[in-house]
Amino acid sequence: MTTRQQVKKGQDGSEAARGVAEWLVLYQAYNAVFKLTELTLLPHNLSLPQLHLLGALKSGGGILTTGEIGRAMVKASQTITGLVDRLETQELVERHFDRSDRRKTWVRITEKGERKLAEATPTANRLAEELSSVLTDEELKSVDTLLAKVRGVALDRLLKTLGRL
Repeated sequence: MTTRQQVKKGQDGSEAARGVAEWLVLYQAYNAVFKLTELTLLPHNLSLPQLHLLGALKSGGGILTTGEIGRAMVKASQTITGLVDRLETQELVERHFDRSDRRKTWVRITEKGERKLAEATPTANRLAEELSSVLTDEELKSVDTLLAKVRGVALDRLLKTLGRL
């Protein structure tokens, strides 16, 4: 029995809500890809969130506030703090405290961090290419379009729920 059939039936015998089976498959796919990527990045001594954070810094001009990083990664500030702590220990980023606004912390990617990002990115890219090879270009574009649409709605709802992100 497929995940879809299991969920559509429902644990209590009732019909599951529209979309539940699809969200479960998406969640399972995310977890499988995440774990596989983590294993692939292990030789680089980086986690996927750490790679994402370094990439966000690089694409953001090399320096961002922890709030900007959190918004880019859709992560809570305490999660960003932990990631920055671990990257700072490896000397891949530096933290700078804003003297004019004590609530604001700037994070800058170091030269060592840029080298680590350049070293690990091809590994992650190869895995993405390999996993995406089961999809046609049209299917991949559809996945991107559909997930961007869902992400937008979810982020809007999250912003309304939390009042900020």
